[in-house]
Amino acid sequence: MTEQKPSNRKPSLLANLLISVLITALALWLADLAFRAYERNWLAPVLPDPQGSAPVNLGGLRYNEGWVARETSEGEFRILSHGDSFAYSVMEPPLSYAGVLERDLGSAGLERTPKVVNLGEPATGTRQYRLAYDYWSEVFEHQGVLFMIFIGNDLLDDAYLHAAIEWAPNEAVIRGGNPILDPGNPRIPHKFPLRMFDYAYAWLMTALTRSEEPLPEGYNWAGLTDFDRETFLGINARYMENFDPGRLHALLPGYEQVLLLLRRAAELQAQGVHVAVAIGPSEAQVDDRLRAEVLAFQGREASEFDLHLPSRIIQRLRETHAPGVPLFDLTAAFRAEAQRTGESLYFRRNTHWNEAGNRVAGESLAASLLHAWFGQPRADEPMPESLLPSNVLLDEAGIDEYLRPLQHLTGAGEIRISGAVRAIHMLDGIVDQNDNWAVAPLNQPVLVDFAAPVMVDAIRLHLFGADGRRYRYRLEIRTDDDWVVIEDGEQLSASGIQELAWHGSAIDGLRLTGLENSKPGPGQGDAFLHIQELELIRRDSE
Repeated sequence: MTEQKPSNRKPSLLANLLISVLITALALWLADLAFRAYERNWLAPVLPDPQGSAPVNLGGLRYNEGWVARETSEGEFRILSHGDSFAYSVMEPPLSYAGVLERDLGSAGLERTPKVVNLGEPATGTRQYRLAYDYWSEVFEHQGVLFMIFIGNDLLDDAYLHAAIEWAPNEAVIRGGNPILDPGNPRIPHKFPLRMFDYAYAWLMTALTRSEEPLPEGYNWAGLTDFDRETFLGINARYMENFDPGRLHALLPGYEQVLLLLRRAAELQAQGVHVAVAIGPSEAQVDDRLRAEVLAFQGREASEFDLHLPSRIIQRLRETHAPGVPLFDLTAAFRAEAQRTGESLYFRRNTHWNEAGNRVAGESLAASLLHAWFGQPRADEPMPESLLPSNVLLDEAGIDEYLRPLQHLTGAGEIRISGAVRAIHMLDGIVDQNDNWAVAPLNQPVLVDFAAPVMVDAIRLHLFGADGRRYRYRLEIRTDDDWVVIEDGEQLSASGIQELAWHGSAIDGLRLTGLENSKPGPGQGDAFLHIQELELIRRDSE
């Protein structure tokens, strides 16, 4: 019998490649599990239970604040301070405007000792201020609340930056995903399927955006990016949209959020809470040289902009919807200090207030609150018009006409919303509820019942479509106890906003059913109808 020799054949190249792919995939999977476990157990903060009793470490939750007791101590007057990164501040707590405000109130001889809790959240807007307050007001006993509206990105962000997800309180701070805002307390963005790539992205963005220039004493790292000159001018050019009457149509959702904030403030005031709203100026309103440079960068003329326009619109909203709520415009105080010293009140090429800017804001707010809340006299401050170049491009009648869509429709009364979706806010004010996105599962109707019939000429449906997604949906209206289909859902929508005409009798209900979401991708994002607004249109009121 012939003896067989062992085979010397080596595994084929394809087999080797397959083994390598499997080993690599297994290694990536195990590494991804490790990264997710590390984030879940060590990086992801947990919001405190409002029903708890233990003190809260706000610093551990990414706030520019320390430990805070839930209940006020005897003789304490506690103020919750809400805003975006300007309220958060690029300064250490004692040098932030919240710290300066607490210091000045404390030296005013009040019967109670003031404590200002800094709840500023970077990368948020007025919508988040309301939601954050609603959450933290259940956690912390307090006697006052201060909201800061920044005339830079607040109106723009509320107008342009939407997400078809539920906006949870504190989401922007705890899981916001901008790694450069607080490198000392890393928050990992969720951008890639594998978490290790998210970690690498966070590390890279932190390394690329951190300033090479040393920080002066008293500054923190939160948001301290020194932009190159062109980027810096571009950011300020975007902020100039606030003063351009030609851009007002796009900013109405931003002013809608200001309106809702003012209404919330009025509700709190009626409940006995001391409340105030402040307006913080952008750098181009304070620094005339920078504004001239930005205009040259844009190729625009100063005569095209009305630098008082946002403040006048917000003041008009307050007069109409919250006349008793104190509103403080810090623009005059900033310009007066900048002209007196000749120094900038903003940090390098960063857009945020520096130490001097925080001091001016805190001192001005303290003087205003001592007068508004505690009845102490104060010297008259110069109005912004006396310090800021005036170029009125929209008169009071024009402002009223611009804000008309935000007024209540008469005779609408209360409404009830049911179905597999949370409440929808309607732009015309038919329902005064939190303006969250509504996310409704497909094929499950959302029913809107009016307490009284409403005459309308059209229903305008705003659906999330910024990422290119389109929808099929059925929209029905109820009139005289009958349901009438005005959109049958046979075709995908052409855009994110649809206006559907109605020329019949008064309606007392709507029924909206999502049928298809065109956006492909992982997860369940394609299984829902993402509703931004339902707007009832009446032509004689426009």
